[in-house]
Amino acid sequence: MMQMVTDEELREAAAHAVDKFGDVAGYRDWFPRLESHIAKVQAAGREEFMSPAFQDELWDGEAVSATGMGHIDVTAAKADPGVLALLWDIRHRKFPDGGLARAESIAAAWQAVAEAAEKFTRRRPRLKIHRVLAALLPSDFTTIAHARKLRQLAKAMGIGKTGSKDPVVLHAEVLARLEQALGRVPAPPDPDGVRRMALPWLLYAAHIQAQGDEATEVEDEEAPSEKLNPLPAERRRKGLLAIAGYLPAIRSMIEFARDGCTREDLREHIKSVNPKLSDPSVNTNINALIAEWGVLKAAGNDIQLTPRGEALLETGDPEEVSDWLLTRILGFDNVLYRLREGPAKPDQMGSMLQEVNPGWTTRFAPDVLVKWVGRLGLAALNSSGEFQLTEDGKAWAERIHWTPGKLPTESAKPETAVVDTHAAEGGIGAVKRPELPAVAAALADSGFFAARTVAALDAGLWLHSRRHFAVLTGLSGAGKTLLARSYGRALWSGSSQLDVGTLVLPVQPGWQDPSPLLGYVNPLSQSIYVRPPFLDFLLAAAGDPSRPYTVVLDEMNLSHPEQYLAPLLSAMETGDPLVFHGSDEEISGVPPAIAYPSNLVIIGTVNMDETTHGLSDKVLDRACVIDFWKVDVTAYPGWKTAELPKETLELARSTLSALSAALEPVRLHFGWRTVSDIIGFLQVAATGATLSPGEALDQAVYSKILPKLRGEDSVRLRTALKNAHTVMQQQNLPLASGKVAELLDDLREMGSARFWR
Repeated sequence: MMQMVTDEELREAAAHAVDKFGDVAGYRDWFPRLESHIAKVQAAGREEFMSPAFQDELWDGEAVSATGMGHIDVTAAKADPGVLALLWDIRHRKFPDGGLARAESIAAAWQAVAEAAEKFTRRRPRLKIHRVLAALLPSDFTTIAHARKLRQLAKAMGIGKTGSKDPVVLHAEVLARLEQALGRVPAPPDPDGVRRMALPWLLYAAHIQAQGDEATEVEDEEAPSEKLNPLPAERRRKGLLAIAGYLPAIRSMIEFARDGCTREDLREHIKSVNPKLSDPSVNTNINALIAEWGVLKAAGNDIQLTPRGEALLETGDPEEVSDWLLTRILGFDNVLYRLREGPAKPDQMGSMLQEVNPGWTTRFAPDVLVKWVGRLGLAALNSSGEFQLTEDGKAWAERIHWTPGKLPTESAKPETAVVDTHAAEGGIGAVKRPELPAVAAALADSGFFAARTVAALDAGLWLHSRRHFAVLTGLSGAGKTLLARSYGRALWSGSSQLDVGTLVLPVQPGWQDPSPLLGYVNPLSQSIYVRPPFLDFLLAAAGDPSRPYTVVLDEMNLSHPEQYLAPLLSAMETGDPLVFHGSDEEISGVPPAIAYPSNLVIIGTVNMDETTHGLSDKVLDRACVIDFWKVDVTAYPGWKTAELPKETLELARSTLSALSAALEPVRLHFGWRTVSDIIGFLQVAATGATLSPGEALDQAVYSKILPKLRGEDSVRLRTALKNAHTVMQQQNLPLASGKVAELLDDLREMGSARFWR
């Protein structure tokens, strides 16, 4: 921004502004129109002055300033004899000559017009009153109708205490400052006087008005006015916070920051205004005033009013924040744009907003946004129960010169081919996932999984439009968790952040309710919500509905799933919301409830032993069960990368394969984890050069396979142990074969056998 404090700086800034707009057609046309308008107003006789046509031009003509936000209907006011008599008197009144006394006297006249007109309007028509008085007293006003913009210019020109001065006084001080730097000019309608009257707007447009994408308003290239400058949907703030008390509460909160304050002091003030707010909610309110309303700005720990905040505090008029709401808040312009076409039911508005942001999986945020539109006086319910624009709403909607945007249904498209899951159902944000060949290709990097198993898991998870739940059961160490985690990552195979969409959660014994997953309100502080990792993952899934989010419940039956999964099991079946707490507001960023995310994938792994619980029908009815009892030891990928001599490697592979085949009929065989551990054992033993390969393998089998051998006497168990004993003898594993021989003796003599006895 060019400096305008010294006379030299102001002269240079003025010359630059005139050069910038001198060749713009809209400005070239403006000066003659303004000159003609002022001359007409100054020369009009009483009869002409009192005529409806003249008053229409005086109040609604755009010679002084463009309509912009000045849309209040003044039909009754400009027809009232008392108002007209007051205006006629002001045009002929003898005000003090120059200085503060003159400005204050004119400010009093302005106030009298405002009070007279206000009797016929819903609120004070400030911008239109400026038009009228600028034409009646052109030597005392600039063409800047908006007080906020006038204050910004005055401050840039070095005029002090702009925030506390009446706008009429600021007009006088700005013109006096220009006269000091540029010299005196004849009064309007003299052409030089008219140009001096218009110069402050040129200075504002050239040097004060924000430029580029960050500007909410930009200069209209076709006229001496502004037009809104909307951000794209992706860069907008997602909705508005529900603030109890609405706009009056906002003014009450920002009043405290009129002269600046610290963040801590503002927190205390807001808490005093609304004692029911929790500490996190107070912080959320402050952030909303900064980012959602643009009325506060933070400089370190200090909080100050923005020019927009100063204007809102002074006038209380929602129009002071219209530029921000229409260009910076996702969905706000969509609502007005839609209602511009005609009335709509509340449900229609909510559904439309959920299409604008597929991340709004519940109606909470859309309903808040629509409610704000109503509370700002922009729309109201008609007799048919439909929202329709008010006169203010129509004026705001007319400023939308663009087609409001929407967020994409997916923030980053996978590079692989995708397929809509149950797209025919028309659900918002239908989940998009890689096709099965792409998933299988991605899984190939994580380990070998049978194509049949991968296909079964994929089909089982996506057989329902909302319920994506599978249980992997079977042999411990068979790769259940590895498959579940790898599948989740494979669903994000087109992304650079493969782990974002997968959470591995080890289930703990003692989970007797949903709190380890969904969290809870701290009983010692109702303003704090304890957020476990799963809850954050769940909220992330709800906010990104087009991509699958996979949670792996590792060893899910260490506790009863029907207890800790109860709300999820119910919601995935019924489609009812997941309720987190009973507050009307967010607590620690956790909303009261969300819709069950139809992109949530749950894969549980199950091992059945004396430390675990069986699965109830409530769980099994909702899950697709994939069995992992069949294990091909020779297919273990680690054989290819093991750092062992070929002979040792072949000895281990043949031995373990034969043992697995011997023990499989009684389900005492082993998985890839055991194979991996035995290979690791052999590799470490080889570096020690103490145990021979055979001795190391004997010890490894004894340590990793035999401890799980147990059972009651039966033909199948005796046969399995005998076959295992034969393999061990053939492979010269005396330690292991001796122990299996003992187990066979126990079966024969005691009717049962167990490694631990």
